Amino acid sequence: MASQSSTFVKVASIRPDSVHVNAIVKVLSCEAKLQCFVEGGDLSNASRFSRLVVGDETGTVMLQIGIQHHKLCDPGATVVLRGAHVETFCGQIRLGLGRWGRLTPVEDAAFVPNTSNDISAVDYALVAT
Repeated sequence: MASQSSTFVKVASIRPDSVHVNAIVKVLSCEAKLQCFVEGGDLSNASRFSRLVVGDETGTVMLQIGIQHHKLCDPGATVVLRGAHVETFCGQIRLGLGRWGRLTPVEDAAFVPNTSNDISAVDYALVAT
């Protein structure tokens, strides 16, 4: 069985139909969240996650990760994102790191994130063809 090499993309090239997104990005902000869809105030089944803004030299995007990856994501850290999936929420792109996705810290990259191109702020409307 031949091994496949990872193809890395730039943030600006991510689209709503992108799959298995691999990218090298810098963390711009990181915020821990608690999501509660429980009855009666029982927090035992609440899910904890972190919402990040990450970017490269082409743009920025929102990324949602499990709380177990939170310690890797201090603002300014550079991480390799592998196998992320694209979610569209209210017509806007978010990246998600699911069961098979990985987040790996790396040494600082030699780029400055382009904060003027936020692809999570673009509204993608469904168009009938």
